[in-house]
Amino acid sequence: MSGMTFFDHDNLPEPRKGTPLPERLVEGNPTFLTWDIETSADGKVTSGIWEATHGSYRSIKGESWEFCSILSGVSEIVEDGQPTRRIQAGDTFVLKPGFKGIWRVIETTRKLWVQKD
Repeated sequence: MSGMTFFDHDNLPEPRKGTPLPERLVEGNPTFLTWDIETSADGKVTSGIWEATHGSYRSIKGESWEFCSILSGVSEIVEDGQPTRRIQAGDTFVLKPGFKGIWRVIETTRKLWVQKD
């Protein structure tokens, strides 16, 4: 068994389809595709690729840490009480425990993510 996980963008598993929870929807009708790539044995660390279409919704991280690397598209993240951050391909950031804000997808956005609960 390898100690490395490779993200093969040309050979992704079947995605999970989703939408924001109704109480978190802000604007539009965004849809999500999530390709789950790896989960640790204890289930506390997960990774994959996520894509969202145009629209806005509330993002609430709870107690998890999430590393994000934007692969394509353009979005804005408006953390509660903070200025708007425009994100696009090549941007990398971490959403920390307690993060709350609005994720506004301007152009379909795809990211690679690693989350620790």
